[in-house]
Amino acid sequence: MGSFSLDPKTKLASVALKVRDFDRMVEFYRHVVGLNLINEENDMAIMGIGSKRKKLVGLIATPEGIEDSNTRTGLYHMTFVLPTRENLALFLKHLIILNYPIEGKSDHGYSESVYINDPEGNRLEFSWDKPKEEWPLLEGKINGVTKDLDIQKMLCRVKGTYSTIPEDTKVGHVHLSVLDLNESFKFYVDGLGFSIKDDDFAKTHFLTVNDYHHQIALNEWTPASQKSFARETDLGVDHITFDVAAFEALLELKEQLESLEIEFYFNKGKKIIGVNDPNGIQLWFMVLKK
Repeated sequence: MGSFSLDPKTKLASVALKVRDFDRMVEFYRHVVGLNLINEENDMAIMGIGSKRKKLVGLIATPEGIEDSNTRTGLYHMTFVLPTRENLALFLKHLIILNYPIEGKSDHGYSESVYINDPEGNRLEFSWDKPKEEWPLLEGKINGVTKDLDIQKMLCRVKGTYSTIPEDTKVGHVHLSVLDLNESFKFYVDGLGFSIKDDDFAKTHFLTVNDYHHQIALNEWTPASQKSFARETDLGVDHITFDVAAFEALLELKEQLESLEIEFYFNKGKKIIGVNDPNGIQLWFMVLKK
């Protein structure tokens, strides 16, 4: 593990996806997920918490995108963390009313989650985090599990309806399918300063920069014959944005990347660093306006 660490106040902020059917995807994220359309310009929709103008998802119109190309290297799933268990139950009820297919449901020990796919096959996880004192730990690491979630028990106790995503929702983590697990692990840990939080699952690493259970997950589950370096015409994840708490922390990351001779983009005025991971996925580290 490298000696450099990102500022522990660094947070995962948003994910941008390249999509073929722009209008259909905007409608899905509005009416099924419950995001607000904050802004739309230059073939990109900014979606998130309208009252706070907080971006969670960007949709980039890519009509030339190759169908099903988002099933290879890139996004395995992204997670919306809802504030409470009741919020998750209301979202479940919402899906059932819409007759929208639920692809999975799990109790991970530290969180409870349901999974769906958007219309272009991007896998989305909706979860709530259990109190930290209940998280399963083993030798300082998260000892995550995957157990079936009893959604009927959740639904029988919930009242009310779901229309928009709760104000305190955040993007909790992004799970990536990578070309070479060891190479990607080295980049995120030794290069960017993430630390391992859980590696008990086969060919998977869960990484974070603070005490959260994970902000980035890396897996090598995609069959090798289907893997490829992320290309312009690939749909799915385009870039992932992290909110860096202070400009000084951004400069420390800049010095780290320079010391390792990793190519990156830096804009001092906009307080942003852009760097590609070994899979061609763009990562943006920004000091966002509060």
